[in-house]
Amino acid sequence: MAMDYFQVNLPKEFLSAINELEGNTVEAKIKLSLAIGLFVGKQVTLAKAAELAGKPLGEFIDVLRSKAIPWMEYTEEHIKDDWDTVQKLSKENRDHNE
Repeated sequence: MAMDYFQVNLPKEFLSAINELEGNTVEAKIKLSLAIGLFVGKQVTLAKAAELAGKPLGEFIDVLRSKAIPWMEYTEEHIKDDWDTVQKLSKENRDHNE
């Protein structure tokens, strides 16, 4: 699916900060920075952020890792689900060995 585009004018004061970002062009640098910000702000999914940054998912994950940005959440619900599964498997194993 083709993306629609719009143009933004930024003050030149942004340029020195933008030049410090990863990427080959100013556009690539800004796209990556915005995609990371949207992902960190939970406004887009990991896959959508990678798409917006113009990077393959694995490469986008590597960028996040290089910046010490967690790309995967392990919530309390995940912990509870894992604990329930461990308990169930443990019980099944005990029942099987009896």
